[in-house]
Amino acid sequence: MAPDHKDGHDPAAARFWTLQFIRLSGMLTAILGALIIAKVIFLPEPLGPILLVLGSAEFFVLPIALARKWKSAE
Repeated sequence: MAPDHKDGHDPAAARFWTLQFIRLSGMLTAILGALIIAKVIFLPEPLGPILLVLGSAEFFVLPIALARKWKSAE
């Protein structure tokens, strides 16, 4: 696939890697929450479910919302 701009920057590739980083970040956040719930990591207990829910939302919802925003902006 050829870059869209003369400077070699491909916006589709940048968006793809942004979505992948968001998914990775969400997965790590959810895993951290699960480890707190399982008492493998000793942090305040109310933090576990919060991180699990936020990480899940970041993994499943945020990439879809961003993709829709980017699609409507074009």
